[in-house]
Amino acid sequence: MQSIKSVKNSFYKVTWSGILFLIIGLVLLAWLISIATAPIHKTKELQNLVASDSVFIEHFDKNDYHPELVNLVKQKTYKEALLKLSENDSIQLVLNLSDSTINLSIKGVAIHQTKIEKFKKDKFFSKLSLPLEIKLLSQPIGIQSQYATIVKEPIVVSHAPKDTLEAALNVAQPDTLIQNPAFVVFTLEHDLQIILEQDKCLNSSDKWAKFGFYKQLYLKTISTSAKNFFNWKPQEYIPTITLKIPVDDLRAIYRALPNNTFIVLAL
Repeated sequence: MQSIKSVKNSFYKVTWSGILFLIIGLVLLAWLISIATAPIHKTKELQNLVASDSVFIEHFDKNDYHPELVNLVKQKTYKEALLKLSENDSIQLVLNLSDSTINLSIKGVAIHQTKIEKFKKDKFFSKLSLPLEIKLLSQPIGIQSQYATIVKEPIVVSHAPKDTLEAALNVAQPDTLIQNPAFVVFTLEHDLQIILEQDKCLNSSDKWAKFGFYKQLYLKTISTSAKNFFNWKPQEYIPTITLKIPVDDLRAIYRALPNNTFIVLAL
């Protein structure tokens, strides 16, 4: 009798543990499916943005779909965004993937240009319909939030010394600007994301900084995803463009940008 009871108890334990693992597996599967379908929801969300703008739809020329005109239409879209950006009297950012450059611009004049060494963009951007691309990129896009490993300090204007004594005192002053490894993420309007990386990781400090930077991004993404899933909310999908540029240029660009920054983006 005791052996029969022990067998039954073992059976129940195995059964309940199996049911528990099955439930956990189904929850994880549902979570992964919700994440996989997030890009579809994102596309629909942006398409609704276009469809709801009756003025834009009315003035959109269907002839722009002609293969020989598409590139010209995209160039026109880029120029329109630059023109609107020139109305702003502070330093702004211009990112042109077609010629692999990133520029600092003020009042329509480029004051600094950097060559993009390498970039990677989500497939989402390549699949944008022409009306949606024009709608999104025909005007500057505001930066909603940012995070960086770079120490950001205001630019200090140094005046010429009056005499040799003052010059000697200036030389003796230490440089307090910390040159940390350079990694930056900008979250834009419509939940688009731009990541800027230094082009090379030369030592362990650079590698650990990169690891910590992406660790924070991934933890934030996983936390938000879990909250949305258990609160029965749609998953967020953030289309991302990652750029690699020389470290000194990256620091200079980030430190030059004001708090209220806009980006002109050309795909």
